[in-house]
Amino acid sequence: MLGLGKKHHALLGVDFSAAAIKVLELGRSGSGYKVEAFAVEPLPDGAVVDKEIRDAGAIGAALERAVKRSGTRLKHCAMAVPSSTIITRTLRFSNKLSEAELEGQVSVEADQYIPYNLEDVSIDFQVLGKNTANPDLIDVLVVASRKEHVESRIAIAQVAGLTAELVDVEAYAIEHATSLLLDQLPDREQKPIVAVVDVGAQVTGVYVMSQEQGVIYTREQDFGGRLLTEEIMRRYDMDMQQAGNAKIHGELPPDYAVSVLEPFKQNMMDQVHRLLQYFYVTRPQDTIDHIFLGGGCAVIPGIDEMLEDATGTPVSIANPFRGMSVARRVNKQRFENDSPATLTACGLAMRGFVE
Repeated sequence: MLGLGKKHHALLGVDFSAAAIKVLELGRSGSGYKVEAFAVEPLPDGAVVDKEIRDAGAIGAALERAVKRSGTRLKHCAMAVPSSTIITRTLRFSNKLSEAELEGQVSVEADQYIPYNLEDVSIDFQVLGKNTANPDLIDVLVVASRKEHVESRIAIAQVAGLTAELVDVEAYAIEHATSLLLDQLPDREQKPIVAVVDVGAQVTGVYVMSQEQGVIYTREQDFGGRLLTEEIMRRYDMDMQQAGNAKIHGELPPDYAVSVLEPFKQNMMDQVHRLLQYFYVTRPQDTIDHIFLGGGCAVIPGIDEMLEDATGTPVSIANPFRGMSVARRVNKQRFENDSPATLTACGLAMRGFVE
């Protein structure tokens, strides 16, 4: 069950990384959205390793706690599989096929491109539109993921008393959230290609999107804020929880900025620059016109300016909730701090309102 289709009711966006699980409920407010509920719950070490689920029970229990703390009443949710675990192909078919005929043809054609038995994969597809070279054909995006990735997320939702109505792909969830970021740019039409750089706890992902074609490039690197936490542990003789709290609240010795934070920031610039260079090597004809910086590391003071200087590309902190009203039950300060790290959850919650 991969969800590329339309939904018509609110879904709870559920996103988890190696460090934490987030739940987000959005509601409609005029032509935009309102934040109805939000919560973050930490995950135990080892529950998720390299984006692989190692302890579904622990993740499900954390999700149950997050749902309870958020105050949401939603029972249907949207989750995502990592972009690195999927296979995508754009195939061409006759525009005269019925929906049932198209579904059958997709299954037949997909078998040629998927290196697994079709019984072991979940497949979905979405019609992109007429083929530009031949109007008698349509382009169809086909997405496949091994069933184990989908079923593990369904099981996690069940532990928390939820129904996983939709299992999306991280890159497509971020693409939905990016539409809100683009709306914040006064010169959106002059920026046909943008990148989202998401620096999380253990993984940094780059998602490059064309406003005409959608996601055109994704790549990940093992690098994240956990490295900074671990360096704080080593240098100041703290355990993981103490180091994390000290990092969040700024309760660190005077030499921290120069001795620990600055080297980490430079390392981060090197990692992001390398990921972006991979894009330019594979698509030398394209230029990234704007970068949105997300993930937990986006809140490091001045990191956006440093990235802009390093890349020569305008950079904004990714906050898709700018201008949205927020329900009273949501801790606004905590939510504002977590906003850059909530892109995937935001995109998933938006799926309930896709027209």
